[in-house]
Amino acid sequence: LAAAIFAAGFASAALRSDATSGPVLPGRVSATIDGTVEEISRSGAGRPRATLIAPTIFGLAAEETPRRIRVTLLEGDFARAVSVGDRISVFARLSPPQAPVEPGGFDFRRHAWFQSLGAVGFAVGPAVAASTPAPTETVSLRIARWRGALAEAIQEALPGREGGFAAAILVGSRAEVGEAELQALRDSNLAHLLAISGLHMGLLAALTFGVVRLALAAFPGAALRLPSKKVAAVAALMAGAAYLVLSGASVATQRAYVMAAAALVAVLLDRPAISLRALAAAATLILILRPESLMNAGFQMSFAATVALVAVYERMRGGGVLGGGPGGGWEASGPGRQVLIFVGGLALTSIVAGLATSPFAAAHFNRLTHYGLVANLAAVPIMSFWVMPAGALAGALAPLGLAQPPLWAMGQGIAAILWIAETVAAWPGAVRPVAAPPSAALPLIAMGGLWLVIWRSRLRWAGAAAMAFGLALWLAGGARPEALIAPRASALGALGPEGRAVDRPRGAGFAITSWLEHDGDAAGQEEAAQRPGVSRDGPVSTAELANGWRVDVLRGRGARAQLRDRCTERAVVAIWAVRESELRWTPECLLLGREALTRLGAVAVEVDGDHVRLTGSAEAAIHRRWGRPALDDAEERAGG
Repeated sequence: LAAAIFAAGFASAALRSDATSGPVLPGRVSATIDGTVEEISRSGAGRPRATLIAPTIFGLAAEETPRRIRVTLLEGDFARAVSVGDRISVFARLSPPQAPVEPGGFDFRRHAWFQSLGAVGFAVGPAVAASTPAPTETVSLRIARWRGALAEAIQEALPGREGGFAAAILVGSRAEVGEAELQALRDSNLAHLLAISGLHMGLLAALTFGVVRLALAAFPGAALRLPSKKVAAVAALMAGAAYLVLSGASVATQRAYVMAAAALVAVLLDRPAISLRALAAAATLILILRPESLMNAGFQMSFAATVALVAVYERMRGGGVLGGGPGGGWEASGPGRQVLIFVGGLALTSIVAGLATSPFAAAHFNRLTHYGLVANLAAVPIMSFWVMPAGALAGALAPLGLAQPPLWAMGQGIAAILWIAETVAAWPGAVRPVAAPPSAALPLIAMGGLWLVIWRSRLRWAGAAAMAFGLALWLAGGARPEALIAPRASALGALGPEGRAVDRPRGAGFAITSWLEHDGDAAGQEEAAQRPGVSRDGPVSTAELANGWRVDVLRGRGARAQLRDRCTERAVVAIWAVRESELRWTPECLLLGREALTRLGAVAVEVDGDHVRLTGSAEAAIHRRWGRPALDDAEERAGG
């Protein structure tokens, strides 16, 4: 059975990879694109971004055209109301999804592969109505169009940032959530309130369950004849399914619904609704349907928090702390004690969930929030007892045209949450940068935590030892690369006496910002460009390594003319403008031209005694399906 399950896991991954496979743009192109808008969001810089399906790229064969394309639009296009379902035409510069900006970093190619996203880019002209006919509208596109219309209606009824927040938590549209609000929510550890995840699905299911059961209890005949608890569970399942469709059925929302459904089905089967077995069943189902989610931050953080909470409360219940066990548990003798128990439970929940998710948050986002407990203690009750009930009431009254009053009340609650987020985020030391952990640290912490909560005998303490060892590895720190070269040799960064220095104050911002975050460095790009460690002389950027080697990046006007002079012994020279196969002379340096940089992606240069070791960010996935296009392109350019 174990062998069959092990094999089934690989089969599931292979089937999922095949199901999402599609053409990936072979290289950079500038072309006119026609496509149907499936989703509208915001880029990291706050610009409107459209995901297009059924695209046509003029000048590219149909069999080479990706199934989905994501294009960042001009700001004016959003003002002219490009809506979901529109067939638009735009001239854009496109490229295939990019490899990680350093070895071991986030691989956007993998993320894009499982979304069938084969090209990304930005518009250099306005979006207009397309000339090509729209394809037959699918059910998913109709739902997306309906969600887009609901988001616009919510924002009309509730203008401003409160409307953007409401649209995000009700229909999953985050296009109108401002970057300032997003940053405040992240810095106060309240960003989870914005994502439609376990909290929202659990609140809706619990609210529906409670209302239906209370309504049935109000009628003695129904209460005596019907299994009210099971009827309420079915109603909660249906409400959750409706919310899943309404919110766009993102991966996080699917995960939340499966977890809520596992608890509700357990109620129907007269089993404990919340247990580690139900959670294991939910995790198994999700990993069968979407095995790629195992490596995603959302999956890891969601299950870490839920596993820890279930384990702690099961332990407390078994020990009689919550009643039902030896000692009789807590017995509330009045309203004051009930409030005390509620506040204590909320604090315990926030502490346990925060501790469980903090290693994953630090590993994926390179930051720890110090006041997240305070912010959650203040904001989560508002979300639970004010915002979500008002949102559910607005949805129930919307067909009657009476949604405005509950939406207004919802907006007041959202304003309070945003005020809490901005206040806490402004406190000194609210956020602490954290360096990226060694590769073994997070798996040790995760596996140790699972071992600790699953076993019941003294063997469970081996899990605590594994967690401690993983944390010790993390605190000891892994050596960061002494020099980093961005994809296409667009930037150079080197560790200097004051931290990582970079060779440009603007441009290549995503790569440079990622490097600094992985270093655990809170400096911005402009500050890093002022540090000693990298010198810039015209088209040449230079960094001296500890063992006497030199790293040069040549780009811009005059880069080719500098190549012979810079290509000397004990030097690594990166230049995108030159193909190695074009050279008519033998380089003395370690030359990284276009073919090598296409194959390697970003390059880490590390000192190895009297030598240097080069590691490419694209090499780790060179045998993965999403890692093949860059390799194939490099081989084609090099003539095989």
